[in-house]
Amino acid sequence: MKFIITNRLSLIIPILLAGMLLTSCRNTHEKVVQRHPNGSPMLVYLYTGSENDPTRVGERMYYDNGQLQLEKHFSGKPEKPSGTWNYYFDNGQLFASADFDGKSPFGRGWVFYNRNGGNYYSSPFDSVYVTDMGMFGTPSTVVFCAGNNQDVIQFYSNYTVRSTERLTDGRRNGRVIFYYPNGNPQTEANFTNGVEEGDYTVYYESGIPYYRGTYTNGQRTGIWEFYDREGNLAETKDFTPRH
Repeated sequence: MKFIITNRLSLIIPILLAGMLLTSCRNTHEKVVQRHPNGSPMLVYLYTGSENDPTRVGERMYYDNGQLQLEKHFSGKPEKPSGTWNYYFDNGQLFASADFDGKSPFGRGWVFYNRNGGNYYSSPFDSVYVTDMGMFGTPSTVVFCAGNNQDVIQFYSNYTVRSTERLTDGRRNGRVIFYYPNGNPQTEANFTNGVEEGDYTVYYESGIPYYRGTYTNGQRTGIWEFYDREGNLAETKDFTPRH
C-alpha cells in the first residue's frame, strides 16, 4: 500500500510543479524603466515570463504627480500592439482612446475628450484619425475631417495643444496658431488658399508680443513693430513696396 501511495505522489508532485511554473509564467510583473527627476516612476513595462525571457504585455506612463498618463497593451512574441490604448490628462480625465491590432500603426476608432470630460471637438465632423505619434506613442497630430475641410491639431506629449490650423482642399485657410508648452501663443497667422494674408504676430513665451505686422499675398507689407521682453516698442520697420 505504501508503495502505491509513493508512486502516486511521484506522479502528482511533477504535475503540481509544472502547474506552478505555468502559473508563474502567466503572472504579470512590473519593471520601472524610467523615473522622473523626483524619483517617481515615469515608464513602466508589464511583462510575463522570467526576467531572462520576458514578454511585454503592457506599458504605462505616469506624470510626476503619480497620475497615469497612458496605458498600452501588447500580445504575442514578437510583441504587437493590441486592445484599447488609453491616454489621460494629469487630472485623471481620459484624453483619448483607440483600438490597436498591429495592422494600423496609428490606431483606429479614435475618440478625444477635453479636460472636463466633454467631447474635444464640438463641431460636426465626418471622421478623425491620427497621422503622427510622439516619442512614447502619444497622439501628436490629429486630423478632424468635415467635407473638404481638415482641422489639424498637434499636441505635446502631455496633451496640451501645440498648434491648430484648417486645411481646405489641402491648403491652409483661416487662422493658424502655434503654442508654447505653457499654453501661451507662440505665433498667430492668417492664410488664404495656402498664402499668408492679414495679421501676423509672434510672441515671447511670457505672452508679450515679440513682433507683429501684416502680410499681403504672402509678402510683408506696411509697418512692422518689434518689442522687447517688457512689452516696450523697440523699433519699427517699413515693408511698404517701393516702386
